[in-house]
Amino acid sequence: MALFLLVPAAHAQEVDGENGTLEVQQWLGKLARAVTELEYRGLVTFEHAGMLETLQVVHAVRDGEQVERVRYLSGNPRELISHGSGKNCARSSGPMARAALWSRAGQQEVQRAYQFILRGRERIADRDTVVIEARPRDRHRLGLIVNLDQETGLPLKSMLVGAQGRVLERYQFVQLDLSPVQDSDLQPQSADARRIDNNNPCSNSQSRWQLSWLPEGFKAVSIKPLNDGDMLVFSDGLSVFTVFVQRLGPELDFKGRAIRGATVAYMDRMEVDGVSYTVTVVGEIPDTTAQRVAASVAAPG
Repeated sequence: MALFLLVPAAHAQEVDGENGTLEVQQWLGKLARAVTELEYRGLVTFEHAGMLETLQVVHAVRDGEQVERVRYLSGNPRELISHGSGKNCARSSGPMARAALWSRAGQQEVQRAYQFILRGRERIADRDTVVIEARPRDRHRLGLIVNLDQETGLPLKSMLVGAQGRVLERYQFVQLDLSPVQDSDLQPQSADARRIDNNNPCSNSQSRWQLSWLPEGFKAVSIKPLNDGDMLVFSDGLSVFTVFVQRLGPELDFKGRAIRGATVAYMDRMEVDGVSYTVTVVGEIPDTTAQRVAASVAAPG
């Protein structure tokens, strides 16, 4: 699927211009407020890995805390009830988590990794939107394009874009209701709904594993010990990937990659002091980046 540019590049407003910078910053500020303060409900399509899923989304604010209910209306029945923003860990776990990551786009370190460009206007869910592209400044991350509701700043469409402008993942509102959300609308509709508490602080554990290379701008945002190793989460503010280092027996001799939509999983092996470990990198990054990250993992000394 080729990326359709909404306006010719000559008419796009780039961040490098003073007026373009100001306008982009204003829209990004509006976005940040919308995803944390706005109440809404709607229907969203989520397109990835050749599949098209439909989600029912309800988002509200209770006592200053975000509460969200996401119910999958196609495929296997799934329902998620989340509390809090999870901004401390900056981990992406689904299509709606992308909006929370976009809220950090105005941060200075994010703009060192991406060039922000105003791409014109488009109509989404019967509403006028402004289109902003986050173009990577290197080849180690994916591009992103977001459509912001002109009235509220809420992201109504978001795409992850790979090489040659290929769209890898897309979520898009097809129906939006901005009326206040009732408490009853936040209650689970199924007995096996999964509850997620995003208010838990990220683990600050120390890891024995070190990475000799990271794409510029990526920093460790969470380190969690596992029964057989460590989990390390890295983010540049818009993109996230996770490194798992686990001790496994010699019978599990697998090395390779799997790509599903915008998500890549690359697994490698290494040996330290006669013990075999697997290194798995999972995230929304190019597969070449995942391979280079995996190869850089080592124990000190």
